[in-house]
Amino acid sequence: MNNQYSTLSEAIEALKKEGYTTNFRVNDNGLLEANSEKTFGASEVKLAEFHRFEGMTDPGDSTILYALETSSGLKGTLADSYGADASELISEFMKKVERKNQIN
Repeated sequence: MNNQYSTLSEAIEALKKEGYTTNFRVNDNGLLEANSEKTFGASEVKLAEFHRFEGMTDPGDSTILYALETSSGLKGTLADSYGADASELISEFMKKVERKNQIN
């Protein structure tokens, strides 16, 4: 289910309770990084769900939160701006990630 939370912090807390406890980032090499020792290519990651949020005072302040699962079983979240302020690295990575339960 997507876009079911009112705030970003509410989504993060709820997802943590579901086991999405790792804070992911996309490194300069275009790999998902759990820490400096663990990295994953897009083919090793599935998108479980995502949620979009707009700032209360500025609709241009938009964030997207991805709930991701890796082939090793690691679950976590990745946050990014969306729209004009989106990270090119994250956008390119997420274009390659398969959606969980997607039928090919």
